[in-house]
Amino acid sequence: MDSQSQPHTALDLIKAQGEASSRAARDTPVEQHQRSSSPGHKSSLRNSLTRSSTAETVKVPGYRRNVPRDFQVRRGSPWDGYRKVLDLEHRDNSITVAEQKAPHSGLVAIKVFPSAAAEKALERHQRVKHENIVNVLDAFMTDTSLYIVFEHLPISLLQIVEGAKYPNEWQLAAILKQIICGLVYLEREKFQHGSLHCSVILLSAQGNLKITNLQYCKTIDGTGESRDVRALSPIMMQLMQKYVNDDGVVGVDNLRRWPSDGNAVAFLFETTSAASALELQNHILLKHRTRNEDLLGLIFSAEVTAPRSYSCSA
Repeated sequence: MDSQSQPHTALDLIKAQGEASSRAARDTPVEQHQRSSSPGHKSSLRNSLTRSSTAETVKVPGYRRNVPRDFQVRRGSPWDGYRKVLDLEHRDNSITVAEQKAPHSGLVAIKVFPSAAAEKALERHQRVKHENIVNVLDAFMTDTSLYIVFEHLPISLLQIVEGAKYPNEWQLAAILKQIICGLVYLEREKFQHGSLHCSVILLSAQGNLKITNLQYCKTIDGTGESRDVRALSPIMMQLMQKYVNDDGVVGVDNLRRWPSDGNAVAFLFETTSAASALELQNHILLKHRTRNEDLLGLIFSAEVTAPRSYSCSA
C-alpha cells in the first residue's frame, strides 16, 4: 500500500496541515470563516485535506449512514477571530461565551478539550445532526487543545431547577418532548449519551431545547438497559420539585402540584422501566399540543432568579 492510500485520522490531518502552513499564505480566521460560510463556497467531504493559497482546513470524514456535516477544523487559536465575553460554570459543562470580532456576528459558546480527547470529540460531533442536538459552528486545533465553537444557548435545565418558578404540566411536557425527540434520534444512530443530566440540556431564549456534551456518547447495540431513559427520572424530579429524593426512591412529595394519578407522575414512573426513549414517545403526557414558546416565561424567570457561576475580566 502506497503512502497516498494510508488511512489518516482527523488529528493526523491537522498535523499535516500544520506542517504545511509555513509554506502557504494565510488569511485571518475571521476571513477564513467568512469565506467558508459564503454562498459561493463549496467543498467536498470526500477531501480529507483541503488546501488553497488563502486558507487551510482539515475536513473530518463522514461516518456510516449519517447525514454528513460541513465540519472544519482550523489550525490555530480561536481567539484570533473570537473575543471572550465571560466564562460560565455549568458543573461539568463549563464553557466560554464569546463573540466573533467581525461586527454583527452574535454570541457563540466555546468549549475546550485536551488533545487526548480531541479525536473522540470530533468524531462524535461529526456524526450527529438533529434539531435537539447542539449545533457546531467552527473548530480550532492547537498543539495542546481542541476548541469547538457551538451555537450559544443561554441557560440549561439546571437554571430552570434553581430558578424560582416551577413548570406546569404543559411546560414539563414541552421540555420532555424535545428531550425524548433528541434521545430517539441518538438511539436510531446507535448512540447512548451516558451522562445526561440537567446541566447538559440547554435552552434558547425561544424555548428550543438541545442536548450537548456529545463527547460522552457511546455506541450501543440496542440491547440492555437504557442509561439515558433512567437518567430522565432524576431530571424530572428536579424539574417537578427542585430536588431528588434522598432515599433514591423515584417520586414526588408535593401531590397537590403533581397529583399521583396525573400524567406527569405516570410518565415519571415509566422512566424507571421503559426500554427505550422510543417507547416513551407515545406516552399520553407528550400528547399535549405544546409549543416551544410555552417555555418563555419559565426561561425568563430562570434567567433572572437562578444563581450563575461565572468569571470575566473588565
